[in-house]
Amino acid sequence: MARRLALICFSLLLAAPVSVPQVIPLQVGRLITDAKAADSQEGNYRYARRLAEWFVTSQTGDAYRDSFSRRLSSADLLARHDEREWIPESVVAQAYNDLLKQISGHAGDSLRTDARVVHQLRIILWKVSPAFSTVNSHSSECLPTEAVLLMYELLAHNGSAEGPCPHQQNPCVMKVDAIVLMSKYARSHSAAGQQKPFDHVAKLFGM
Repeated sequence: MARRLALICFSLLLAAPVSVPQVIPLQVGRLITDAKAADSQEGNYRYARRLAEWFVTSQTGDAYRDSFSRRLSSADLLARHDEREWIPESVVAQAYNDLLKQISGHAGDSLRTDARVVHQLRIILWKVSPAFSTVNSHSSECLPTEAVLLMYELLAHNGSAEGPCPHQQNPCVMKVDAIVLMSKYARSHSAAGQQKPFDHVAKLFGM
């Protein structure tokens, strides 16, 4: 339920015009606060942990989420100090497409994305808060935490930068929905089975 609420809050922001609303939903405001503190070791882990709680399904287990958070934080801090390579937008797109294929086979083919969409999302995230995106300083590469936030947003918006139902009028009716596919996969697999798609994402991101 918390994940769905966070999805709704962020979707409202990303669907908004360029001028971001002055009243920012509470969960998004907390994430912005964490993102701004991500240059320190403690602050970075807190931010990585919150991202993991949004992106990694709870059924993988708390120990796995904690491990994912620590790997993410370690990779992110190294990137911030130029001690490892940043993540190309094309790799983020690949990670999302691979995740869809792993959780749904060909059922998610219509939700695939590309680096162009990833770049558009980075610009939108920067408009929500510069703490979310490095697009102004790194036009085609991003930090590991930014990459995971982008993965979450791609799932939330079905691989689009135009909202979960691109090119459709309200009400939004999707024949295939990435969040629903993720939920179905979670219900039908053990914790170990659910960890495999996220391990693949971590491997692509050099975590």
